[in-house]
Amino acid sequence: MLDLEWKDEYLLGIVAVDFQHRQIFDCIKNILSGPAEDDRLRAEAEVIKLLTLLQAHFALEESMMRNLGYPELEGHIEEHRQFNAAVHDLAQRSLRRKGGVSHDAISVFHNWLTEHIMGSDRDYALFFANPAHLSANAKRSAK
Repeated sequence: MLDLEWKDEYLLGIVAVDFQHRQIFDCIKNILSGPAEDDRLRAEAEVIKLLTLLQAHFALEESMMRNLGYPELEGHIEEHRQFNAAVHDLAQRSLRRKGGVSHDAISVFHNWLTEHIMGSDRDYALFFANPAHLSANAKRSAK
């Protein structure tokens, strides 16, 4: 089962991104906690909230990466697309079924936390934290 407790190890040191990650995490936690079977509206509202949070979050990350010349931008965007598509698919399937959140949904969310935030997002945070990368990109942009 997915550990539903926020941990400081998820922090990247980029305030806006960390704030959004926490909001997404809390929303996922609410979804995985599962509303009562008769509370379909709440379930739908949480899924819509998650999709909205993801859209804003991915836009922020991708904008930062573009502006700072992150070399792995395209691969990161593809990860965002895949996760977004998986969440849309899970939303459709979960809202049609009864009995709570599927094991597929739990697996997708767990992978996003462990692989995307702790892997791909940590990679760009380390890149951004290195002044040598940023000054090299600024020089290339000035040409």
